[in-house]
Amino acid sequence: MIDDAKLAVLTDEELARQPFDELVAALQRTVQSLEAGTVGLEESIELYRRGLRLHAACETRLREAELAITELGRRGASPVTEPTEDE
Repeated sequence: MIDDAKLAVLTDEELARQPFDELVAALQRTVQSLEAGTVGLEESIELYRRGLRLHAACETRLREAELAITELGRRGASPVTEPTEDE
């Protein structure tokens, strides 16, 4: 799990290598904190910065996944098909 302390010390590149589901969970927690409206201005700004970093890391991971899928398609990887009753 990506907690606040870990997020603060990770570079953007290291953050982008974290598991996608952990990035999304951290982004959701950040958004919920902002939406709650219970923090002051300075903390809200810091939460917003954190959200931007997490969003960028999620986008990076999604772009990488899209490139990997495109590359698999170029290599002619055929999808697995279910056997028919004739087989």
